Amino acid sequence: MTYNKERHKQLVIRSQDLKNQGKNLFLENPEEDSELSKYNIGVEEQVFWTHRENFVLIMKNFLDNILDFDEFETAFTLLYHKTREEVNMFKIDLEQIDKFQPSTRSYRFASFIGSIYRQFEAVEDEYCTEQEVKDYVKEAYLKFQKFEE
Repeated sequence: MTYNKERHKQLVIRSQDLKNQGKNLFLENPEEDSELSKYNIGVEEQVFWTHRENFVLIMKNFLDNILDFDEFETAFTLLYHKTREEVNMFKIDLEQIDKFQPSTRSYRFASFIGSIYRQFEAVEDEYCTEQEVKDYVKEAYLKFQKFEE
């Protein structure tokens, strides 16, 4: 999908107007809602991409045993939530959208970060071990090196 800044802003305004009327864009116009969702995914990818160095540093410190699992989980979760909040604010801020320029390099970065974040719940639910998470993080870390190339 080619990014269209004006269309993105129109959809955000329409969605907010409907929300203020107690309505929902998805129910009123599913096609526009789907289009806005695609723009929002682009925003999410880009915002997470801007924090990539911090995510990668936390992962590297975990892999190098500078952080133990609990410290890694805490640091990663704090950064993840901070970034999610930024994404949520960005999605409705027309000034930010006006400055927004998506990057093809950020494609799927947020998905990888989200999959690491979900590993913490898997450990808590005893679906995997801390070592399996570490192995998963190592695999993701190597993939992130390719993002930088």
